[in-house]
Amino acid sequence: MIDKALSFLLGELNTYLGARFASTENSAVLASLSNPDGSVPVIIDNKIVLSLVNIEKETTVGAPGFVARSGSSYARTSPALYLNLYILVSASYSGNYSSALKMLSYSMSFLQSKPTYTAENSPNFPNGLQQLTMEMVSLSMAELSTLWAVLGANYLPSVVYKMRMLTVQDGWIIEPIPEIDSAVPTVNNTP
Repeated sequence: MIDKALSFLLGELNTYLGARFASTENSAVLASLSNPDGSVPVIIDNKIVLSLVNIEKETTVGAPGFVARSGSSYARTSPALYLNLYILVSASYSGNYSSALKMLSYSMSFLQSKPTYTAENSPNFPNGLQQLTMEMVSLSMAELSTLWAVLGANYLPSVVYKMRMLTVQDGWIIEPIPEIDSAVPTVNNTP
């Protein structure tokens, strides 16, 4: 589901930027900002880069994990796992700082103008997802410095967004719940 959610967001952003600049080439990529050897990936040059930087369990929502089976019988499943994804949106324009700021600004405008995605408002919304919302996250200078150090990359103009409510649930049955045979209680009259 993580790959579907991020690929969907990437597609939406590329559609917006492509229409904005009348370009057939994708302006954004889903990538890491550095290779394992510390070098800069060629794919990110002159691109907006979406990178997953953290996954957080959403604790404000919980479900017991029951799923209906055939007819009126039920089975117990594990509860769904609700996730928030932290996405770093970076502008990698090494030769042109002004272009980096412009493309980052347009990317932020897009994410601000459409903060909620559903199947109703997005024709390419992935099956299996209910809703995704985007909200900007403000980092302190210390948090920002730590993030870029962990990434092992040189700082680029960037912003962090929180993608809320990615639901992970496979629906495996843990145990069936027995069906109630009768709604009329039986009273034992023996002394």
